[in-house]
Amino acid sequence: MKRMTFIAHWVENSNWLFWWIGDLHRHPSHRKYFFWLWPLCALMSIIYLFGKKSYDVVDRFVFHGVNGLEVQGMTILTRTFGWHFVIPKQRDRIRQKILDAVLYAQEHNDVIGLGALIKDERITQGGKWIVDQLGDRLHAWVVHGDTLTAMVVIQQVLGLLAKFRITSPVFLTGSTSKIGRAVALYLARQGVKVIMYTQDQDRFQKIRSEAGEYADNLIHADSLTQGHDCALWVTGKAIPASTELLNRVPKGTIILNFAVPNPLTRHDINSRPDIRNYEGGLLCYDPALTDLHFTMRLQPGLTYACHAGTFVHAAEGWSEHEVGPVDIDRLELTWQAAQALGFALPEI
Repeated sequence: MKRMTFIAHWVENSNWLFWWIGDLHRHPSHRKYFFWLWPLCALMSIIYLFGKKSYDVVDRFVFHGVNGLEVQGMTILTRTFGWHFVIPKQRDRIRQKILDAVLYAQEHNDVIGLGALIKDERITQGGKWIVDQLGDRLHAWVVHGDTLTAMVVIQQVLGLLAKFRITSPVFLTGSTSKIGRAVALYLARQGVKVIMYTQDQDRFQKIRSEAGEYADNLIHADSLTQGHDCALWVTGKAIPASTELLNRVPKGTIILNFAVPNPLTRHDINSRPDIRNYEGGLLCYDPALTDLHFTMRLQPGLTYACHAGTFVHAAEGWSEHEVGPVDIDRLELTWQAAQALGFALPEI
């Protein structure tokens, strides 16, 4: 049996209740009934900030692939909350917690996946820092899962373009990030024009040169107003956010988001009923295939593509790290392997 660990972190303070209230895994929206416990959750997030313990094992499970492959899994959460990551003086402490979790995980597993801000460029450079830091002490494959995430976003973009018969260019924020770059290059190869919103002209030009004969399908934008004729916006960065973003989104636009956190809150979305909003980078699976119960704020049967990417890497027995830039030539291979294991796109 293949073995894997997924390392993530606590996100909002209220997530700490997952320890004690199992119903929140199945119905994340029910946390509103426990708002009166917010002082306790806030206190625990502060205790975790200064506490000595680095991580907790929150789940052990088996995933039975529809292709007959089985993966034995473990979920570890470092004792960090989302707001801890924005404190520069805490980053070395956070990195040490991550290394402690990785060293423990490799004693029991062959593949270690990284979730959310654990793989942030400022923290671990998408996992590359972990590989470089541990060197010969590392005996498992480290996976950021962004190859599968990028391909899932691509498939969702292509599905939306077809469903709504969109012929205008796609407007993409976070376009020079690891995932954004892969999405832009693949879509360009498919003949889709992509307006890449970025303030970094040099990074845009580097990606455009990678596109080769398809370079004309990539267009630079340094202002959100340049997306005024685009019927589909893909948001891959947490900023610009809220009203700064909404005020530039044309009427009737379709938004597909894969940024964490989402730049638009539920309140933002409700304030613009003319917009269709879709959550990107997610995959479906049959809950009957696994006894996994810690679903990281998602309903059972739905998971993040980077999480699924760790399953795929382990099940396929790929003997290499997946860190650094997304390999465009492995997008389709990874997508096919995910489908064979039993993962599928959510219905649009």
